[in-house]
Order: sequence, then structure tokens, then C-alpha cells
Amino acid sequence: MTIPVFYACDDKFLKYTIVSLTSMMQNASKKRDYHVYILHTNIPETSRARVLSLQNENFAISFVNVTDYLDSISERLPLRHYYNKTTYFRFFIAEMFPEYDKAIYLDSDTIVQGNIARLYDTNIGSCYLGAAHEQAMAQVDVFGTYCERVVGVSRKDYFNAGVMLINCEQFRLHRVLDRFIHYLGVYNFAVTQDEDYLNLICKNRVHHLDQRWNTELTDGLTYSYDVRKGYILHYIMVNKPWHYENCRLADLFWRYAAKTSEYEVLRAELERYTDEERERDRRSADNLYQMAISETEKVALRPARSQRPLRWSNPVLVYQKSE
Repeated sequence: MTIPVFYACDDKFLKYTIVSLTSMMQNASKKRDYHVYILHTNIPETSRARVLSLQNENFAISFVNVTDYLDSISERLPLRHYYNKTTYFRFFIAEMFPEYDKAIYLDSDTIVQGNIARLYDTNIGSCYLGAAHEQAMAQVDVFGTYCERVVGVSRKDYFNAGVMLINCEQFRLHRVLDRFIHYLGVYNFAVTQDEDYLNLICKNRVHHLDQRWNTELTDGLTYSYDVRKGYILHYIMVNKPWHYENCRLADLFWRYAAKTSEYEVLRAELERYTDEERERDRRSADNLYQMAISETEKVALRPARSQRPLRWSNPVLVYQKSE
């Protein structure tokens, strides 16, 4: 059985995807076969060639342009910036790839130190997806209060959507994409956006993975295990090794980056990153914190809204990929 793994990125983020993919390929079981899909709208062929050169007897790689699919559902989308949000593309996987009952989605700012086949083989039953707890919500009270009062999901249940084992069969059966499109027109989640929508839709239907499958790396977060041994390291928010020399576990990122064609480009990016840009990052992190407070306060000023899930009884619409 081929294991499908999905990334979603633009040309700018492709170099980080290459590092993540290289780490995954190095640590994956050689007894299994994998097909890696990169969802995009604008990656040129010259850039794709850098990734396609990584293919081997175990790993096939395909680029899938989602523009046609976006056009096919454009009339149903209440927000036009949807076209530019690559993180939203994860909602399309189940519908665009009806041949898969299950699939892995990974953010590009990850390093995969574990055997990705073990993640795929996790039995998540009839849950919509498997994912690890979002540690920012669990450990930072302001964010935990936000997810409980604004999104309506317990901070103990809220998951990070950067690493997911998607039950494609359940996504299609329960119209997850349609529900997402509906909620885009109902709620304006501003803090973690698509992650908030996913948590609302999948509430009580999540299999919580071992946290080591998504070890979020940012200052202040603590774990009960040695983070250096996390199966997947996730450089969340503004804490990127290619911008900060002293980023947490940056050495592990650079260990894999050095094995790729992107190493010199990434080192140059680190050297070019200015103090002004780092100050912008600091303000961005502060603004996110303040936004969580502000959004929580807004909810306190209006009547509580129902979190009762919608009923979706219409036939499932399956998108067929064009060759």
C-alpha cells in the first residue's frame, strides 16, 4: 500500500519543504512505498525540478496545481483571499484524491525524525483525523481561553493542524470541506484561522496522537520528553532556524538542510535577516497575543452562540482530478 503524504506551499516556501521532505525520506522505512504530493498554484517548472530530483525507488513526487479546483468552487467561497492561503489547501485533499482512505498532511516548517510509516499506520478509527495537541493553547492561558470561548473547543482537546493523519473517508462522508466553506461565511476566526475552523468542525472527532509526532518548537513550551527525540519537530510561528541562529533545536534543522541543494540559499537567508525584521517578528507575536485577548473580549460582549454542529445530508460531491 502506497503512503500518500501532502505538503502545500508556494515557490517561496519550497526550499523549506525540500528540507522537510529530505528528513522524512532519510528516516522512512525502506520497506514501504510513498507518494508525496505538493499542492500549489504558482510553482514554476524550474523550481519543481529541484524537488523531483529527490525521487527514488521508494518515493514518487507529484506537483498538483489546485487552481482548477479553486475555480470549480469559487462561487461558493465567501472570501477571495482563499486563493492565496496555501494552508487552506489541506481541506481539499479528501475530495481531490478519492482513491485515498487516509493521508498525511505536513507543514513545510517541519523536520521528520521518525518513520513516517508509523504515523500512517496509526489506527484512528472513525475519527475525522489524528493530530497532536496544540501546545500554545494548552500551556499559554490567553490562547487557551481564546480557543474555549471563541472557537468553543477545550484547550485540552484543541489540536495543531500542521501535522495531520486525515481520515479521507470520514472527511468525505461528513462533508468537512462543505462545512468549512459554510463556516467561512459565518465566523471570522482571526487568531489561527484555518486551524480554528478545523477544530470547530472536528470537535469530539479527533484521535490525539503522541505529542512526539508534532513537537512544537517555540520559547516557553515544555514537554515531558526529550524534545531532541521528537518524531516530528515543528518550528512554529516566527521561530524559524533560517531567521534565528539561536532558534530552539536549530542544529537539527541545519543537519538536514546541509544534505540538500538549498543549504547555501538558506544560510544566506539567515545572514540577510535584519534586526528590523526580527523586531517585526516580535511585534507580530505580541499582536497575536493581543488579538487572542481582543477576540475573547468580543465574545464576552455578545450572547453565547450555539456550537451545535450542522447537519449535512446532501450527497457527497467528489472532485475528479484532471490529468
